[in-house]
Amino acid sequence: MLGDDTHREILKDDYDRYRELAEKARERDNAGEAADYYEQCADLLEEMASLEDSERVATERRRLAGNLREAAEALSARAASGDAPPSGADAPTGGDRPESGAAVTAEEGVPDGRADDDAVDASAYLEEPPDLDFDDVGGMAELKRTLVEKVVDPLERPQLYEEYDLGVVNGVLLYGPPGTGKTYITRALAGKLGYNFVDVTPSQLTSSLVGEAADNVADLFAVARDNQPCLVFIDEIDAIAADRSGGARKSQSERQMVNQLLTELSEIQGEDVVVFGATNLLESVDDAVRRSGRFDERIEVPPPDGTARIAILRVHLRDRPVLTEEIDWDVIEGLTEGYSASDMELIAANAARQALTEARESGDIQPVRQSHLRTAVEQTESSLTDWEG
Repeated sequence: MLGDDTHREILKDDYDRYRELAEKARERDNAGEAADYYEQCADLLEEMASLEDSERVATERRRLAGNLREAAEALSARAASGDAPPSGADAPTGGDRPESGAAVTAEEGVPDGRADDDAVDASAYLEEPPDLDFDDVGGMAELKRTLVEKVVDPLERPQLYEEYDLGVVNGVLLYGPPGTGKTYITRALAGKLGYNFVDVTPSQLTSSLVGEAADNVADLFAVARDNQPCLVFIDEIDAIAADRSGGARKSQSERQMVNQLLTELSEIQGEDVVVFGATNLLESVDDAVRRSGRFDERIEVPPPDGTARIAILRVHLRDRPVLTEEIDWDVIEGLTEGYSASDMELIAANAARQALTEARESGDIQPVRQSHLRTAVEQTESSLTDWEG
């Protein structure tokens, strides 16, 4: 018996095939055939909805199925009457074929972008300015200095920079190994600036509904523009804006998503919106995204050195009971050679958990000691061991 994941994949493949056939039939002005394919698409969407764990996604699938059935009815009526389609109604303009996530207009009965009443849910993305500052970031002294010079100072003194014809930086691309603190430093920067913060991952943008990805990108930037000043952080941007030279291997939905991102990055120039992208694989990011005018600054975030590792560890221990005078930080620095910022955070948590276990058994608060940290290091494997840049 097929598992739900396998079943969903099969249904999605069938949906993609029938949707493409429907679009081709529309391009040939064969309304009756397109209507049949849209009906089959709707059936598949409803079956996919029945397998969804997320009620939000299931509801969206059923909504789209209803829209497709309306399109099928309109096309069937047109085929029965023998009327020619209104100019532009059955074919996308500008060479852009609508994707399967597009809404269907009641008037024309064909996919035509997102419906006017599709409200953007800001709560899905938006946070108030984080309660963090650079003081909450252990180590990373050079990176923090660079961010102050390249981002913070221009934003705080725009008139000075205008005198020298140097504008505010709207796009920054952080690159380096995983777990080096790219997300954390960006969140701290938003807190330092007092900016609203938008944090998204590829899974939030690359919707399982084919063709919704470009719309999700547009929604993301609509939220940012409506909540200025705002800092947008796109993690693993290489999964969203991958090199388009993949040609036929990339789906139309993926190409549309990259194009939409490029458009949005261009249109925020002059807005009080700063976009940070993070990637472990700089060369995998599309050339157009890396080009000047989109991400004007590209900043490497390397693994922390010994001093930074201890600074990071101290930050994550500072709100926990610690027997500081007993800890030999030089020993811990040596033991954590090759560890990332996220590894140091995990070591702090594991050491605290050991102390908590002792506290539960003794009934008294037990501080984190050298032995706890040493054991935590031994139990934590470096996340950079197998990483190759």
